[in-house]
Amino acid sequence: MFACKNCGGNIIYDIKSKKLVCKICNSSFAPESITKENDSVDYDYFETTIFTCPQCGAKIMCEENEASSFCTYCSSSTVLTSRISKEKKPDYIIPFEKTKEECIASFKKITKKAILAPNELKDEKILDKFKAIYVPYWYYDVSQDNHFSVSAAEMYNNGASAFTAYVNVTGDINGEFEGLSRDASYNFSDDLGERIAPFFSSEKKKFYPSYLSGFYADVSDVPSNVYEHEAVELANDVAREVVTGEAKAENDKLKIYLSNDEATKQFGTTVTAKKALYPIWFMSFKQKKKIAYMTVNGQTGRAASDFPVSIPKFLLATIILTLLLFLPALGGMFLFYETAPYMFLDVTLLLSIAAYIIYYVQMKIMQIKDADSEDAGKFYKKYGVVYIKNKDKNEVFKKMLKDSLWDIIIGAVYVLIVISFMWDTLSILSLTGVIDVMFKIILSFGNLVLAVVGFIRGGRLKNSSKYYGILVGMISLVIVLAGQFIAPQNKYLCIACGMALTLGCFFTIMDLIKYHNELSMRQPPHLRRRGGDEIADTYNM
Repeated sequence: MFACKNCGGNIIYDIKSKKLVCKICNSSFAPESITKENDSVDYDYFETTIFTCPQCGAKIMCEENEASSFCTYCSSSTVLTSRISKEKKPDYIIPFEKTKEECIASFKKITKKAILAPNELKDEKILDKFKAIYVPYWYYDVSQDNHFSVSAAEMYNNGASAFTAYVNVTGDINGEFEGLSRDASYNFSDDLGERIAPFFSSEKKKFYPSYLSGFYADVSDVPSNVYEHEAVELANDVAREVVTGEAKAENDKLKIYLSNDEATKQFGTTVTAKKALYPIWFMSFKQKKKIAYMTVNGQTGRAASDFPVSIPKFLLATIILTLLLFLPALGGMFLFYETAPYMFLDVTLLLSIAAYIIYYVQMKIMQIKDADSEDAGKFYKKYGVVYIKNKDKNEVFKKMLKDSLWDIIIGAVYVLIVISFMWDTLSILSLTGVIDVMFKIILSFGNLVLAVVGFIRGGRLKNSSKYYGILVGMISLVIVLAGQFIAPQNKYLCIACGMALTLGCFFTIMDLIKYHNELSMRQPPHLRRRGGDEIADTYNM
């Protein structure tokens, strides 16, 4: 607890005034003017109380002597155990600029766009659970100072032949880059961090423990070397562009080829990592036994969240959409009695194309998210190796091409099918109003392939259950294929196939939504956190 110099009461950092305010006498103080006795002796560490949540393992730092009764990270109401600890001081801190009211207002803006999100996320009681958290970040400074000599290619083409000459480009470079930041917490998603970025480091302050009075602060547990290569690569890219620009000013035919490792040597690129705390409003949303996370940038107010989909809302939207489609279809039955059954099957087949392409693509995206391969911190924690996305761009491109080979083939086939289908439809629509049987078979078989591949991908997800709604979709596609081979001109069979396709599409998309909810709302992890006290709400709001 930080004591008031005038009355000895507890003082809390107030966002609006940007000062420490006494709860008793309303005196205010500059944060750098208030220190604890132990903190003033040891400049590298500060003493604090760590509370631990018995439910999820969250570690919560609190300047009060009384334990918090609510865990922000798993939404559990519980009594937390405590211990005294010395923590290493960060170098910088960006104080909160946005109050809780402003945070909630920003979050409400993105919930308006998420029309299928649960209604609870619009409940004021739920939104009041937003807590002000300082998340640890690595703050990188990069400098370049060296004499370089790089190879450049000069290409000539005289019409009859072409040849390339290689020359050396030399010079001196001197530059500095400041403020590239990456979150230093395993449990704070890189994706969420990027979606609420940027933080403006020009507003950073020298860290004083009093800034944390009334706030949560997360643990720094990702080594600085996990993201150092990104800072180096960014600086090298800028320097490469500058050198290339200077070279082309003298000879526009020159092209410089320089890998990142070579650029680091040539430009004398060095990086220094410092610790910083950045402000984020954070809330966990609990549904049954799963948790989703909502975040708002405490400096700019930019919000991001992994919204789960409300199943009741989805069912209601499906019923409404079905009615909107059914009524015109019913009218068409009376107006075009002879061709209506075939047209009904055509429409449902077109809808199924969209449904299974969406399913196929989304399952690939979910595989990436499920594997945590896009989160460098989690990748390092799992494998103990720094993941360098662009270490060799040629290798990255080859791997991407290999991994996406089936996607490319299937995509190309579908483009050809759709073009053929459109041409066929335009040519025969005036005569029969019915898509040719051959194209129905091809499209149904293509959708079946997408459904099977998607089902296999779903079975490989580690953090999700295996759902079987897609099997209904597969069965419906088999029924359509069988119907087209047995009696393609049977009106009643066409209607039955169309209804089966509609049912299959519904269960397929339902599977997709369940998978999405599984990955956006996971079991509460054993977090390593520390945070602030509940009584600070009055001042943080």
